[in-house]
Amino acid sequence: MRRRDALHLLGMAPFANLARSLERQAAPAKPPDVEIVLTAAPAEVSLLPGAPTRVLQFRAKLVRGPADTVTAVPDSYLGPVLRLKKGQRVRIHFENRTGESSIVHWHGLDVPERADGHPRLAVEHGRDYTHDFEVTNRAGTYWYHPHPHMRTAAQVYQGLAGLVLVSDPEEDALQLPSGAGELLCVLQDRRFDAKNQFVYLDAGQMGGMGRGRGMMGMGGGMGQMMATMNGWLGDRMLVSGRVQPAIDVDRRTYRVRLLNGSNSRFYKLAWSDESPITAIGNDGGLFERPRTMRTLTLAPGQRADVLLDLSSHAAGATVQLRSVGFPAGHAGSVGMMGDTSPVPQGAPLTLMTLRVSNRQGPRVAAPARLSSLDWRAQPAAPVRRVPLTFMQMTWLLDGRTFDMAEVSAAETVKAGSTQIWEIENQTNPMGMAMAHPIHVHGTQFRVLSRTGGSANALRDGIHDDGWTDTVLVLPGETVRAQLTFSRHPGLYLYHCHILEHEDMGMMRNLRIT
Repeated sequence: MRRRDALHLLGMAPFANLARSLERQAAPAKPPDVEIVLTAAPAEVSLLPGAPTRVLQFRAKLVRGPADTVTAVPDSYLGPVLRLKKGQRVRIHFENRTGESSIVHWHGLDVPERADGHPRLAVEHGRDYTHDFEVTNRAGTYWYHPHPHMRTAAQVYQGLAGLVLVSDPEEDALQLPSGAGELLCVLQDRRFDAKNQFVYLDAGQMGGMGRGRGMMGMGGGMGQMMATMNGWLGDRMLVSGRVQPAIDVDRRTYRVRLLNGSNSRFYKLAWSDESPITAIGNDGGLFERPRTMRTLTLAPGQRADVLLDLSSHAAGATVQLRSVGFPAGHAGSVGMMGDTSPVPQGAPLTLMTLRVSNRQGPRVAAPARLSSLDWRAQPAAPVRRVPLTFMQMTWLLDGRTFDMAEVSAAETVKAGSTQIWEIENQTNPMGMAMAHPIHVHGTQFRVLSRTGGSANALRDGIHDDGWTDTVLVLPGETVRAQLTFSRHPGLYLYHCHILEHEDMGMMRNLRIT
């Protein structure tokens, strides 16, 4: 007997209707175009000389679909790159072998509620979960990572993350560099102990005011709690899971896809030879036209797509990707101790080195027009004010902290409707505030304006031109953004993408009806 029939017999018709809905979602009428088994499990990877580093790692097995759908990242703890096409129907069987509860979120993709990775759907160790969705996003750089409540930061820090690259005919027609002409760069920072193991203070446990011990070898205490409230920072820089790599490149044009996969570090990116950064896209895909920038600000969770022309560089030349220094206070901090990490926020960093060979490759000029953004302003849309505050040692969204099932009236919206959000990053009575990258699940949106705040070195590298799903709001600043919500009904999330802030409750539900 099917569960819906049993529920009808028991006089529980509403639950029977829910069961019928779940059965339809669990067994879609059409077979998928892409089917993948994605397993999260412990592994060991050699990152530094000496002992291997224990990590958590995504591994994928392609069951159905084009052969290039799944590409492993060599010598890295990162999960494989998943290459999907707009219009594909995708089924991903998630196998949780992490030793704790987990679920996968498809960051930036507009997918049904049951595929989005809400923490209430997390499955225990040894259990599986199936994500079914159709790729409706435009071409762009997206990513996947775990999303269990109070454990997202720790699981991402241990290695659970990977890129999702979506293509579509509009982008294919541009013939941008691809294959060997593409550099995929996931920027992260980590701390290692003397035995080459990751050092991390568990933000979820620190939410209990320092009770117990951190997951990876550090005790509690007020100093560590403050460090976690400011966001956990590493002292070694990694690109795509390799420590400050040196990469051999040709004399050609490269497409460089960048993801800030760090828990809390902000980057102000620049090339060491002072070449301008030619930005062609961000979180939600290509811009309408290229944009030339001196520096590029990338907050946790954000992506950027840039072209790098090395065709005129001499063989043997080197070019470094750097994060130029900026005052730590421009990212902000709380507590009397401020930023206590070994390499503080805003410190100048070398991320990777490109070594130019004598091989010549194709030179590709940035197209004058990249895409059609298919967007129009709706100034008459309802306005919702969303303050970001720090009160009583707690980060708050709209004056509230996270509750697994709670949704306010202001957080209930109609599918496909449009609102203008005024996200106001307030300072507390002590004058404390931090920069917050605010991520909204299930939608890509447009930034309309930025007002307020003081002079900030991060501001001139912010790129608001195209669609985004993660917007950086600087201390004292108000960002106005126009959001059109998913056509999928259900419970979604919006939160700060400093992962320690998210785990400590700077996250709220958004119900789409």
